[in-house]
Amino acid sequence: MRQAPIASLLLCSLLLHVSPSEGEVLIAPVEVGGFSALTSYGELGSFLRDLESRPGFQVQSIGRSRQGREVLAVRLGSAKSAEPDGGRLRILLFAQQHGDEPSGKEALTLFLARCASGEYDEELQMVNIMVIPQVNPDGAELRQRLTTDSIDLNRSHLLLNSPEVRGLHDLFLAWMPEVTVDIHEYGSFTDPWVQAGIIKTGDVQMGLLSNLNCSEAIRAYQKERVLPFLRSHLEERGFSFHEYLVGSPPGRIRYSTTEINDGRQGFGMFNTMSFIQEGRTWRALDDQLERRTRSQLAALEGLVRYCAEFAGEIQSLVTAERQRLSNRAGSNFVTIMEYGGSGDSLLIPALDLTSNREVTWRVEPFHGTVRAIASCNLPLAYVVPRELTGILDLLRAHGTAMDTIRRMTTTPGKVFHIDSLTTQILQDEDHLRVWGGGFARRVVLRPGDIVVPVNQAHSLFVATLLEPESMWGLSRYRQFEQLFQGAHYPIMTLPVLR
Repeated sequence: MRQAPIASLLLCSLLLHVSPSEGEVLIAPVEVGGFSALTSYGELGSFLRDLESRPGFQVQSIGRSRQGREVLAVRLGSAKSAEPDGGRLRILLFAQQHGDEPSGKEALTLFLARCASGEYDEELQMVNIMVIPQVNPDGAELRQRLTTDSIDLNRSHLLLNSPEVRGLHDLFLAWMPEVTVDIHEYGSFTDPWVQAGIIKTGDVQMGLLSNLNCSEAIRAYQKERVLPFLRSHLEERGFSFHEYLVGSPPGRIRYSTTEINDGRQGFGMFNTMSFIQEGRTWRALDDQLERRTRSQLAALEGLVRYCAEFAGEIQSLVTAERQRLSNRAGSNFVTIMEYGGSGDSLLIPALDLTSNREVTWRVEPFHGTVRAIASCNLPLAYVVPRELTGILDLLRAHGTAMDTIRRMTTTPGKVFHIDSLTTQILQDEDHLRVWGGGFARRVVLRPGDIVVPVNQAHSLFVATLLEPESMWGLSRYRQFEQLFQGAHYPIMTLPVLR
């Protein structure tokens, strides 16, 4: 990492360790160094702790990494007021789940500095914001994607097998924000694109909810209302923008995954208006750091300003859609979904490596439509046998509502019989495909067995996890493979609760 000049470091020390007076302009560490070096874990902690001396800012630790570093969250408000939240729209911004994607963290420090200086006071009268600049401090210090125990935090949102993501989910469930933004960076110099003679050059890509079980109304609002606003906002500021794409030529190019174990769909399961924001990387972590940071900041500013202007509208939409989660029993649930083409093409900003010119590149065919392949009707509840402690611990870790059977009883239920298992490629990955069907019978409920009702805030998560045919459920994980080895799936369902 390149070192900032001594004079800049001395200035940074003064700014970070002298309590700021009201109205004093606060400068983020990355700005003090002239965007020449990444903000270290120590510098970030000092900067965030100093925010507490300003009205309206509260800093809390939501957990510690494997190496003992704190993951810090900042709850912020107007620099002119320390009022309680007043029921305002809640927004959660978090970055650097991947340690080698630093520009989101740097953008959030700029955002916090401007909040502290009063730049966003008007917006903060309409919304409450929680900021977690760095979810993966260990990976960031090592300049690597994963944690020190080789966990990809953005693939940990279902198993919660890391303290960092566990703390993030605990915060989410305690605060229940209506809007979340998970901030990342995408690789623009990957080999398949370079070999095709073209690379993506969008400064920012924004990914929307794509899982078909998430609220259709929220997905439409993101696509039709928020996305066009953000595009205009960034282009007016000289940054290029498009919806988040994955894949590469000559293969299939589509929008990103519908899986629920990441920071977008994982919170989207609660009918949250959830986004993933992807800034552009360069060849090294600190290359073009100023443009990368400022483009990420511009996207966040645009989203916050949109949310502030339409706070009541968004809050009403999310509240109504969350109420639907408590009435999902008997409704249709998509167990298997896949991207397909609709005959449309897509234009994106790109660099033609042959001519070294900026061009508009046509993605064709474009696989941008998610279609349901298989679905089921949800029961009123699932019955998890008491012996399946791993699943029960996972449900408890997610804060799922559950009831314990106190005495032996029998009741009408269904048991899923497994006919066969096959492997199928879905969304460019191998999936275990479970074939079979449910059969009605009287089931025995024993003391200690657990009933998990569908009609609760966790309804989409519960169904995704426990439905035997669910492509993003238990069949994805090796520690649960024994559930699919017998003649029947051991988790039963109840058509009625007794």
